[in-house]
Amino acid sequence: MLNFERSSLNKKLTIISFLSTGTALFFVFIAFAVTSVLNHRKDEGMQLSSFAGVIGTNSVDALMFNDRDQATATLSALKAKVEISNAVLFDRKGKLFARYVRSGHAEPEPSAPEMNLDEDVLAEASRQGSRFWSSRMRLYRPIINGNYQVGIVMIEADLTLMWLDILKSLGVIAAAMGGSLLMSLMLASRFKASIADPVAKLINAAQKVSASQNYNLRIPHERTDEMGSLIDSFNAMLAQIEGRGAALTHHRDELERQVSVRTEQLEKAKNAAEAASRAKSAFLATMSHEIRTPMNGVLGMTEMLLSTALNETQRNYTKLVKRSGEHLLVIINDILDFSKIEAGKLSIEYINFNLWDLLDDINTIYTPQAQAKGIALDFAIANDIPIAICGDPNRLRQIMANLIGNALKFTDRGQILAKVAVETEDGASVGLRFEVHDTGIGVSREARSRIFDAFSQADSSTTRKYGGTGLGLAISRQLVELMGGKIGVDNAPTQGSIFWFTVSFDKRRVDPNMLDASLRMTEGMRVLIVDEEAESRASVEQQLAEWQVASDSAVSARDAVDRLLAAAHSGRPYEVAIIDMNLERTSGLSLAAGIKGDPATSATRIMLISDNRLAADPVQRREAGVAYQLIKPARAADLFECIMTRPRGKQVASLAPVPVAHAPAAPTGRKLRRQRVLLAEDNPVNVEVATAMLDSLGLGVYCARNGAEALAAARTDGYDVVLMDCQMPVMDGFAATAEIRRHERECGRARTLPIIAITANALQGDQEACLAAGMDDYLSKPFSQQELATVLGRWITLPLAANVHHAGAAPASAPVSAPASALVPAPVPASPPAPPAQTVRTDAAPRQAGPHDAVLRQIEPRAPAGRLPATPGAVQRDVINRHALENIRALSKERGDALVQKVIAAYVGDTPQHLRTLRQAISGLDPGNLRKVAHSLKSSSANVGAETLAQMCKDMETLGRTDTTEGASGILTDMEREFQAVCHSLNALLEKEH
Repeated sequence: MLNFERSSLNKKLTIISFLSTGTALFFVFIAFAVTSVLNHRKDEGMQLSSFAGVIGTNSVDALMFNDRDQATATLSALKAKVEISNAVLFDRKGKLFARYVRSGHAEPEPSAPEMNLDEDVLAEASRQGSRFWSSRMRLYRPIINGNYQVGIVMIEADLTLMWLDILKSLGVIAAAMGGSLLMSLMLASRFKASIADPVAKLINAAQKVSASQNYNLRIPHERTDEMGSLIDSFNAMLAQIEGRGAALTHHRDELERQVSVRTEQLEKAKNAAEAASRAKSAFLATMSHEIRTPMNGVLGMTEMLLSTALNETQRNYTKLVKRSGEHLLVIINDILDFSKIEAGKLSIEYINFNLWDLLDDINTIYTPQAQAKGIALDFAIANDIPIAICGDPNRLRQIMANLIGNALKFTDRGQILAKVAVETEDGASVGLRFEVHDTGIGVSREARSRIFDAFSQADSSTTRKYGGTGLGLAISRQLVELMGGKIGVDNAPTQGSIFWFTVSFDKRRVDPNMLDASLRMTEGMRVLIVDEEAESRASVEQQLAEWQVASDSAVSARDAVDRLLAAAHSGRPYEVAIIDMNLERTSGLSLAAGIKGDPATSATRIMLISDNRLAADPVQRREAGVAYQLIKPARAADLFECIMTRPRGKQVASLAPVPVAHAPAAPTGRKLRRQRVLLAEDNPVNVEVATAMLDSLGLGVYCARNGAEALAAARTDGYDVVLMDCQMPVMDGFAATAEIRRHERECGRARTLPIIAITANALQGDQEACLAAGMDDYLSKPFSQQELATVLGRWITLPLAANVHHAGAAPASAPVSAPASALVPAPVPASPPAPPAQTVRTDAAPRQAGPHDAVLRQIEPRAPAGRLPATPGAVQRDVINRHALENIRALSKERGDALVQKVIAAYVGDTPQHLRTLRQAISGLDPGNLRKVAHSLKSSSANVGAETLAQMCKDMETLGRTDTTEGASGILTDMEREFQAVCHSLNALLEKEH
């Protein structure tokens, strides 16, 4: 019954028939039963009433004369009626007078109602003794003689026989009704098929149509009733659907034809757009290369020209050329950056960086420019800004450079103020607000609405005073929005403008379970905590213990000085001192100045922890030698960053054991020692270039040919810095660095030897891979001597000679182009001093054979017949970029020509072996070796200016990176042909010069 809705139509019709017929018969049965009971009871009541009247009339005399025997005889007459079970006569006082009880029945003595002529009382007593479902019926009736009641007669009947008769009757009726129900179900099942079968046909037809999508199906019938009308309607519906389907099919075919035509048109348009986009990208890449190549020559040669002897006029002209070239390079970079933004290819990095160091770099870069214009450039950095944050430092530096650069350009007098403050902060992130205030010309209200649009300037007239592309602020806005921030401009209260932007950075999290390689830098490090409050000391000690940093505590300034001196004299100095600003007898700033003023403890880095109200300003911190200042409560990430960050531009070796006060003046001799650089490189050409660069910087150089030799040399502890190539034979730079760091840990020393990665790979992620391997800095090839000096200067103190050739260099803020003379360190045997440089000739007069001619002659015959031009003069294109050779020559004023010859000799002598190794790798299906050899040959070819050959090597390296050698044979054949052309061109250039 509960599943009536889910039942089939046949079952539903059966249920309906059964319920309707059964319900009707049930009600008939109930009515019959009730009627039978009522009629039987009525008859019994009438019969008892007659008997009571007869007995009452016959008992009057007995009651009047108190004749009990006669009364009993009168009641005994009821024996003739078997259903009478009990009869009683009561006198006028209500006492039992006579009684009749049918034999076999034991009846209790009944009580008589009060003598009363009120018939209602007797009727109520009769009703109480005659309930509907009772098996007995009792009747009370007064006995009247004249107008006086002389007694009461009570007669009780047993209704058992009556009920048995009724049940028999009901049984017969129930049987008859059951038969009727079965008959009705049989008839219903016979006739329900006339309804269910057509419906079943409709269902089957609908299912067939749905499954086969065949709308030609029809249901035949000969009915004229409602089911016939339903079938006709169903057939008509199928006909309509069939017609509409045919129409839809026609429209679909037509639409598909139109879509096909439109798709073909869109495909052509898409291909044209993609071709245009590729052409644009190729054009930008080509223009970037074509513009930067001569710009490298211009900037590189002007840099070298400034290192020669020039008179004042010539030097001024050269400086003007250099500044103009640098300005042009800035414009080119802006255009390329904006093109990347338009193409959606500009991405934001997410790395950890030191915000204070970044702001300090910006200050260092732009302060000289401001001083040159007579403008004060100040930085107002809030004391509570975080140090260690996560974000994109390069893009943040670019935004600040644009804003400060604009302020310098549009401000002629007054000052520029850069502000950094915390805007919002929670447990996971910090929102910073950067502002650049200037006292320049300001920005009009009308110009503010478009100043951040591309190619838009506040003054766009042809008579405008200030130049520029109008892309700097547009790029800054795009970068800020990519970083999830906002940028704007306001007018200063008095004069000038205020450019501002807000960016949210994630705080760096220091998880003790995830420090891994970061904690290697702190192994062996000792930290001294100077704080008079025990609770504060305990908090810092616990934090350092979680980072596995050894620490001691001093409870006073005197105690701190004693501990620092004792540690220095014992040969285990403290590398960091964390000093509380609020000391009892002195201030933390004074204590820091005293520590830095003592030669025995000056190498210890000072970190100052202070309340915001007691914080020292930057000048005070700089004069006292404080590296960092943290505001209480110090963030754990900032504390970790300050401990991990080593001082830039300082000798790490200065943390060596300090001699006692009365010892001879050993530090003086130490300062005069020539600092030594360990150069790990396997490419001879790059070794020559790198050696010349380092020699011109006044540094001693030792070359290692592979990582194993570099590891052995580093263990001698005689070097101040390591330049480590990442790809070398026997052991690569990553493995060598890991072994060097492991050796330092085994010896119980801190990470004191700086290792700088140098590699020709400049892809995103390479720098992070080098730093994660244990290296300290990163330099991508090719790079200039000035870029090399900048990186080295972050780790060691360069001699004064390092600046001799760059006295006329522009401020560090200007972009530095990377000449083609790339550095790749590699060890070579020490060579004898080169002969004095010969006078360069510009004619083609014959000359005597030079030492390099034999090498060239050894290479030329190895090429297949017919591949080389008959004479060097037959070379029809510029195979060699002469600027690369000029850059090598400029590395040494006295030995420039000899250095070029030496580099060329090393190149032409080493390359054939590389080509043979490549051939073997191709034959042996060895993509790994193919990649390594191509990578090395790419760098050396770029050094001598063989740019086409270097590009072929890059293509070969790409094949190796994709783990395949397919197509490498053809590239190698082109490389061999190009190498012969390079040999001819080098020979021709050297002959022309001599």
